[in-house]
Amino acid sequence: MRRSAKFVIIGFLFVFFLGCTNHVEKEAVDCEVNKPEVSVEAKTDPSNCDSNDGSITVAGTGGEPPYQFSINGGTYQSSGIFASLSGGTFLITIRDANGCENLVESTLVIKSSDLAATYESTEDTECLTDNGTITIIPTGTNSPFEFSIGSGSFGTSAEFSDLKNGTYIVRIRDSEGCAISLNATVARGETGTSWSSEIKSIIDTNCAISGCHVSGQSIPNWADLSTVQKNASDIKRRTGNRSMPPAGQPALSQSDIDKIACWVDDGAKNN
Repeated sequence: MRRSAKFVIIGFLFVFFLGCTNHVEKEAVDCEVNKPEVSVEAKTDPSNCDSNDGSITVAGTGGEPPYQFSINGGTYQSSGIFASLSGGTFLITIRDANGCENLVESTLVIKSSDLAATYESTEDTECLTDNGTITIIPTGTNSPFEFSIGSGSFGTSAEFSDLKNGTYIVRIRDSEGCAISLNATVARGETGTSWSSEIKSIIDTNCAISGCHVSGQSIPNWADLSTVQKNASDIKRRTGNRSMPPAGQPALSQSDIDKIACWVDDGAKNN
């Protein structure tokens, strides 16, 4: 029994050491030397800017197969075909069985539009009506172009007129269906609203009256131009919210309110 036990122990040690001496550690892979390569085999441009029917097909070589592929940092897949792509720039990454990665040597550019635009505008210088304009200046190879402003529909005219001062969203669309937007601003110009021929009569009739804003009262005297000028912003605010004239007095028309606002915004001049 002792001899049998010795043979068992010796046999175990022989197998153990034999296994250790025959075990070879797998060498680490230098990815800088053994990285895979990826190349573009085919591509299909999208039919227009609004379509997602483009595709790219890539293939891998070198490194250690099998390969996986990713587009623009997305999830890896075993197939080298990427479909349902819109226009844009794409970067393909390959990863092999050793975990080594490489990028396609150049950025893939799917068909995209060269549509661009600037604008010119003129000031809105009218008080009761609007006369500002915006003119769009498009560039790009896919003419003719169409234009829209705000929520309006597209048309062929690049000029929009009779605009109030403010900022507008303008859209430009080319013959391929590509569209871009601009924020176009119409500045406020001086309206020339006159104190002597337009505003004074409104103040005299509705505000500078007995029991209200006249000389001798404790409240500002609206019969005096310099006093009106000092309080111009408050007059604009109160006529705008219809707290002036006070309750019990005839209300101002919207036209009169707009004229007062224009005169104040022009600088409340003695004109």
